[in-house]
Amino acid sequence: MNTVNSKLTAALSFVAVFLLANNVNAQKLDDKALMETTSPITNSVEQLSKLTPISFNYNSDSKKLKLPTCTQYGFQPSEVQQVIPGIVKSQNKMVPAGKNAFKTVTIDTVDMTSLIPFLVSSIKEQQAEIEKLKEEVRTLKSSASVAQ
Repeated sequence: MNTVNSKLTAALSFVAVFLLANNVNAQKLDDKALMETTSPITNSVEQLSKLTPISFNYNSDSKKLKLPTCTQYGFQPSEVQQVIPGIVKSQNKMVPAGKNAFKTVTIDTVDMTSLIPFLVSSIKEQQAEIEKLKEEVRTLKSSASVAQ
């Protein structure tokens, strides 16, 4: 039994040293080196205002697709497709279609993670508008106090 343990320990030690050695030699790629073209997201407030957040439950057919049964929150993929098409993804699912038979159905889903950059961009756009309005108010207040 001791021989088995010592062989196992030696094997695990070898694997650990091998993994550490390979990890040390790993090369980190800069994210900018991986991206070909970048451009800021603009008009995000306008785009997001076209979307209607909803709560919903899947219908009884969704049980075959193994979709969640509890209340969901999100957007209608068909609506999002018209506004921000790149974040709607198609997903294939196998559904029973009789004894020992299945069929493939395609459902569209909204990639909520891809929505985050639009949210950040819209916050930045709104903040810029708020700052502009604050400056206008300051200017109007100072003009009004000078006129008195």
